[in-house]
Amino acid sequence: MLAAAIAVVAPVAFVPTAATAKPGDQPAPTSGTAVTTDRAAGGADVAGAIARQRGISRDAAEKLLRAENASVDLANRLTTALGAKSGGAYLAGGTVVVTVTDAAAAAKVTAAGAKARIVTRGQRQLEAIQRTLEAAPSEPNTSWGIDPQANQVVVGLPAAGAKNAAQRTAARRFGSAVRFETEDGAIQPNVGISSGDPLGSCSAGFTATDGSFNYIITAGHCTQGFPHWTLPDGSDVGPTLESHYPENDFGLIWMNGPSVWPTGVFNLWPGSQGIHGWATAVSGLSVCNSGRTTGLRCGRVLKTNVTVNGAGGTVRQMIETNICTLGGDSGGPLFASHIGYGLNSHANRNGSVCNSSPKTWHQPVSEPINTYQVVIYGAP
Repeated sequence: MLAAAIAVVAPVAFVPTAATAKPGDQPAPTSGTAVTTDRAAGGADVAGAIARQRGISRDAAEKLLRAENASVDLANRLTTALGAKSGGAYLAGGTVVVTVTDAAAAAKVTAAGAKARIVTRGQRQLEAIQRTLEAAPSEPNTSWGIDPQANQVVVGLPAAGAKNAAQRTAARRFGSAVRFETEDGAIQPNVGISSGDPLGSCSAGFTATDGSFNYIITAGHCTQGFPHWTLPDGSDVGPTLESHYPENDFGLIWMNGPSVWPTGVFNLWPGSQGIHGWATAVSGLSVCNSGRTTGLRCGRVLKTNVTVNGAGGTVRQMIETNICTLGGDSGGPLFASHIGYGLNSHANRNGSVCNSSPKTWHQPVSEPINTYQVVIYGAP
């Protein structure tokens, strides 16, 4: 049985050594020393970034992060236990709110220490609606996901261009259970663009081990088609072993030795921080993304289990956040305090500029962990 806890590697640029190598322009990390607080060693401050993003004090941000970290596991346990009786859970000011379809389920939620809210539709009903809409012909730059707070399926459409007439027709039978939203920008994988190289570069996400060898987990659209990787200074990292993209978006790189890459930390641009566990994201959760282009950016989880129809194909079961990320950030870690949640995948960006309502979609880290049967560094 693999341990359900992780730590991550610094998401500096790293490059394949094929003839069409992705050039990196960030220095490799010089230290693998983990820190044990939210104030990163020598640089960026996670709680401070959350405070600025939310417009609250740093002390309030630290309190919020502690409350949310304690609430995520409770939210996931309750929705799993309630099954069809729950419409999902979300966090509001650090408090767990579990939506339920009857009074008996509400009583169980209250007894467990969370807040219950009775809604019309359960999770399974919402998922069935989502599958029906996905079966209709779709157009690029669209997304489908469940909003547990609104108890609706949300269909995201571009502000101009695609109207998704087939999905609108399919949605009519579900009435208020479906909401349509418009979004600015084109949904694109976050592979960076570098001068003279149309393929650009990516960020690394998590380091892992199977007990015998060490690995780097990053975005699948980064590893796909690139057999071998080096650091910007020419140091050898190792070969790509597997790539999953589209449908999913994760890939595995074998490290040629234990000292190739620092384990148990990631770069906060500047500074570094250790990750001590992983979990399943919940709507409303305060999170940060770290990548080679935008550095440390924070926001919150908007939805989970989102299907994204972007350039390069369709990816499913994504975490949707309101964090601005750009080309080159692909594969970087999504986290809160010392808990990892996902890998940077796609964003609705306008080329190399974030739009006024940014959204990024992240591959949940649980899937590569289970697929590759690895333990993420930092497990207690």
